[in-house]
Amino acid sequence: MKRLYLFSLLLLTFSACKRNAPAEPEPEFKPRETEDWLILTAPEEREVWGVFGNIDSTLLITTGYKIYYTQDRGNSWQESDYKPGSGVFGITSSADTLYALTAQRGYALNSIAYAVNPQFQSIDGGKTWTQSFSRRAYESIAVPRNQTKTANGLVYSIDQELTAVCTSCPNYYLETPGFKTPQGQKILLPQKHQLQSIYMDSQQRLYLSGSAAVCGGPGNISFCNGHRGVIYISKKPLP
Repeated sequence: MKRLYLFSLLLLTFSACKRNAPAEPEPEFKPRETEDWLILTAPEEREVWGVFGNIDSTLLITTGYKIYYTQDRGNSWQESDYKPGSGVFGITSSADTLYALTAQRGYALNSIAYAVNPQFQSIDGGKTWTQSFSRRAYESIAVPRNQTKTANGLVYSIDQELTAVCTSCPNYYLETPGFKTPQGQKILLPQKHQLQSIYMDSQQRLYLSGSAAVCGGPGNISFCNGHRGVIYISKKPLP
């Protein structure tokens, strides 16, 4: 009887410990939501340079030297076989072919920055990439990185602000707190990031990609929590 009592006590203790055990940590890249945004996190500790596709089907991102895709709304990421060593500033399509754009043209404040040079192509939705030899593509493809247009021609752009590093020096820090509407209204994001690209999908939803959240001010900038870049996706179509 004493042995049975001891076994029952141990069983109850084990059950209590199991119930009170801490939950398994969520993946670092698990999507988050606010009232207006779905927020995805990059699968590696790099900023997101560009976005292409659709969150409801296949969404591709470039973290500079790698291309990833998700088909479950950012809950998991698959790495493509892209390994040429050339940085990818953006991704676009022509007919059934995707192109990785490996150069940038223009970067001055308040001017348009373009992703150009479609050096590599994919015909399977971004899973595998090969060298592109299409002269027509090389000559005609230039995709804006810091602004995007709606189907009816309205322009949304990344908001760029120069902030002085100190009152007595000529150095400035470029901040990108959010985006500007076609009417010039400035919309802030929930956190500050160094934004790299803005994109609109076929459902008129806005995508903004860039660095992890940054803290501090000019001259004292740091990442708040890790170095994984983010993608903001508007929950509703924009006019």
